[in-house]
Amino acid sequence: MDVTGTILARIPLFRHCLEEELRRLRTIGTIADVKKGHQFDLKKVNSLNVVVNGIFEIESTGNTDVVYLAPGSFFGTIPFTENRQAGRIRALVDSSLLMFAAEDMYRFLLMSYRCLRGYLKVVSRMGFVVSDVGTEYFGGMTRIITAYGNQQGAGKSLLASLIGASLKEMGKTVILDLSYAGNSVFNFFEKKITAPLSHRAEDGPAFEEIIRGRIERVDDGLDLVNVAFGSKVKVNPDILSPLLFVLTKEYRYIVIDCGDDDPGLRDRVIGLSDRVFAMVKNKKDIRSLYDVFDASAREGQRIYYVLNEYHAGDVRDYPGGLTLPKFDAPSAGEYERLRRLVGSEELAPLVSLVTKKNRALVLETGLLNALFYGGFFGAMRGAGVSCDLLYASSYAYIVSALSLQSGSGAEFRKRMDQFFSEDRMSKLLDITFPTDHVFKNDSVMKLAGETCGNARIETFRDLPVAMLGQGGTSGRRLFSTGYLRDMVAAAFCLYPVFEEVPIMDGRYNAGYPGFSVRAEDLFRIDVDETVCVSVRNAMKPAYRDGKLMSFFTRYLDFVGEQASEGATSDLADERIVLEVSEKDVRPGRIIDHSREISDRLVKKLSR
Repeated sequence: MDVTGTILARIPLFRHCLEEELRRLRTIGTIADVKKGHQFDLKKVNSLNVVVNGIFEIESTGNTDVVYLAPGSFFGTIPFTENRQAGRIRALVDSSLLMFAAEDMYRFLLMSYRCLRGYLKVVSRMGFVVSDVGTEYFGGMTRIITAYGNQQGAGKSLLASLIGASLKEMGKTVILDLSYAGNSVFNFFEKKITAPLSHRAEDGPAFEEIIRGRIERVDDGLDLVNVAFGSKVKVNPDILSPLLFVLTKEYRYIVIDCGDDDPGLRDRVIGLSDRVFAMVKNKKDIRSLYDVFDASAREGQRIYYVLNEYHAGDVRDYPGGLTLPKFDAPSAGEYERLRRLVGSEELAPLVSLVTKKNRALVLETGLLNALFYGGFFGAMRGAGVSCDLLYASSYAYIVSALSLQSGSGAEFRKRMDQFFSEDRMSKLLDITFPTDHVFKNDSVMKLAGETCGNARIETFRDLPVAMLGQGGTSGRRLFSTGYLRDMVAAAFCLYPVFEEVPIMDGRYNAGYPGFSVRAEDLFRIDVDETVCVSVRNAMKPAYRDGKLMSFFTRYLDFVGEQASEGATSDLADERIVLEVSEKDVRPGRIIDHSREISDRLVKKLSR
């Protein structure tokens, strides 16, 4: 990525953007050279301008303070906000700007539902006043829930209907039918199935007007929209983002009934959902869904596997999953049955997963200092505090994964030693000269496999979301599904000295130091509160017994100095800093030291 691309990725307005969104953003920007002394009247500027190189000064009207803008700063029109700068801006040296016309910026943001959602959260956290138009999209904090199944008769439409009927008591709800055949959600509410949106005329009225005309009212707080059922043509997946934009203005919850009829549409639905409830008939059927979610859930979505007891019978041992109990046949119509089931004890746990306030713990990326999170997790366990989502990368992710996998403090210490004691780490440095890498990944993958077994990320109550580097330094990806062992192994393998870890059809690494986790990454999903935890060590931690090869210890020092700082937690709701002082890397001692500090800090997380 060149200088322009690097600057865009660091600007708070765009730090939540995906790589493909940043590439698209660059195509709509225009580089403008500005001579020294050239001035702009900020009231007349109708573009968002990013300083690429040079320096500018702003003299605000009625304010004697002068603000200087260096590369990475921005000024001008901030879309969907009421803020308007006044005064004059002047180039102090020959400079260049990346200019985005206001119309192009609005069009860019409206192309992606998730991108706009993240952007509006960012500008709000930065102190900008969100405009009335922005508030229409942002104010309701709409949640998108999908009931999905790849088997006929598994019960996904029933589940979508039950969820929708339950949620309408908490906020206005709409259910979208995106299945092409089978049992429509319209049948469960005893409503006539309307024409699908896929049959809309290209030269007809505006899309929003069409949607309004296709909404079928069930009762107060609950509506239906047929998007695909009965359609003889495939639905263009590009219809989904504008559809969600329109519905977001009015509905608190959008429930989607989606099957496997159209893989392209299915993948887009999963990618735009916040939570997916995957219906299966038997436990063994769950494996058939892994590849679908591993490929499509790329932004921290939460996936739940729901076993239908109508097919599976009574389920007694189902760790990490949910059950849909067998319900009696209707005696007075399908909708009457739904009414009786809403609010039942059997459904309450499932519905609460959608309605509860979600809190995420963001662990600032680091290497050896990340070991101090071990004491913090111990303090959380001792205080009975948990978070819905744990977001981390590199060594911090390994610490969080080991904590989740350990049944006791003693087991956690043992596993920390297996990865981070000087003795054991030296055995993981499997030299492979002369090849593309210094160290093989075999020993790391073996240890990760022994530690994590076949555990899947999505089955943990506290979802351990991993950020990994992809294909060397070509990009990064968030994983909220997949095998924990793969994430742990990749989080250990620092590129380029370690061989990357194969996951699906790609190769992944720790991402450090080129990529770091950021609270803004989670603004695209339905996280209500972000808490960032970081470590500030008065010492420089290092291995000192001489058992670890000096090349690797020097490499750790070098990449630690290269890592960017300050981009992780500035927009988080809460910031917790572990102030520590420890220079020797001894996992047991580090855990004890950080536990003493963390016990009082964890009180901030008590609800």
